[in-house]
Amino acid sequence: MKRTILAIMLALALVAIPVSSALAQTTQDVTVTATPTFISITNLPISFDFDVVAVSTTPNTTTGWFTITNDSSITTDINIKCNGWSGAVNSWTYASPIGADQGYLAASGTFGGAGGSTGAGNYDKDILLINTDYLLCDDLAVGSDPDWEMELNTPSSFSYGDEQTTTVTLTASAS
Repeated sequence: MKRTILAIMLALALVAIPVSSALAQTTQDVTVTATPTFISITNLPISFDFDVVAVSTTPNTTTGWFTITNDSSITTDINIKCNGWSGAVNSWTYASPIGADQGYLAASGTFGGAGGSTGAGNYDKDILLINTDYLLCDDLAVGSDPDWEMELNTPSSFSYGDEQTTTVTLTASAS
């Protein structure tokens, strides 16, 4: 009797093995993701007024005045440039060294990297030529939001009192 029960159990076990193999999974899902190369920055505040300035001075915005919000998905470089001076009737010349009716901007900030600014408050990135990019932040990591500031290098003398304006442009690109 014991042999018969053992034989029946063995037969059932042998029958069950092919059945379990027949029930094996024949498909498998694979999840695939992709993150696009995306470069996006915003800057606040969007303007600054040095107000009335004196000759041969270097007024500045104070350290960390501006903040660049970096929403990029990759490591980026941030360049800075300006488009020169514009007055109502008479315009300064955008130039260094400083002379009569000649002035320029300098900038500095955090997260300067190897070729960018050496640090907040250093005003070490002279923007000496109009419409020329100067590296402010080198290899800016994803999620890093640098603060930065500007300094105005005013002319050695003024020939007229027209308010002067320039546009500063920040440009992010892939490192």
